[in-house]
Amino acid sequence: MGQKSKFSVLLLSLCLLLMAPTASAHEQETLNIILVEDDVRPGNVTDPTFVESNGLVFRMRDNTENVSMRVLIDLNLDGLFNSTLDNVSSWLTRSCELDGNGSLVNDSCAVSHEYVFNSTSRGVYIYQIQRALNGTVIETWNYSVTVHPDIHEEPGVPTVGDCFGAGCEDEQVVQTENGFEITTEGALKITMIVAAIGCFMLLLSIRKERQDVFGDGEDQIQKITQDE
Repeated sequence: MGQKSKFSVLLLSLCLLLMAPTASAHEQETLNIILVEDDVRPGNVTDPTFVESNGLVFRMRDNTENVSMRVLIDLNLDGLFNSTLDNVSSWLTRSCELDGNGSLVNDSCAVSHEYVFNSTSRGVYIYQIQRALNGTVIETWNYSVTVHPDIHEEPGVPTVGDCFGAGCEDEQVVQTENGFEITTEGALKITMIVAAIGCFMLLLSIRKERQDVFGDGEDQIQKITQDE
């Protein structure tokens, strides 16, 4: 490959990198919530890193004899806890009996409960913990979990319309010599369009160069054939 071809390939690679989106996929994360005899840890979930598609796992750690707990999440935000419209766990216990093979003796027995929020679940949800002794609810605790929007942006990477430097609360306006005014967002869009056109022209140039190379080869073959 000639120097010109190598340079063209390098320019094309740079164009593709510049035009590639800066978004990154969010990996699902799980927050553990521990249920003890007199508290929930943590109770209210407000961490901004807890975003859509993340999950909660409630783990029963109350060692009080004959105590069980249940988790209820108000998914439709109506202030009520309904087993058909909301998320309601089974009654959780500290431990479950296992048989000789390590399987549950009682299939309905559970020591934890997991719920994963969907990708459009931003908002503040109320969840309730019911604590029961011998099947009778003796305490009820209410908490909230804030699900933040999942913004797919690389930190430190500017987006179209970003403002830089001091005094950037308002959108900057650039005035050209002929009096035409353009915003910084408009300038960035124009730059992206010019870059796209440049990449397109580069592709045409590479294609033409390949045609010239292969065309010359075909001419040489025809010439050799005619000579023979």
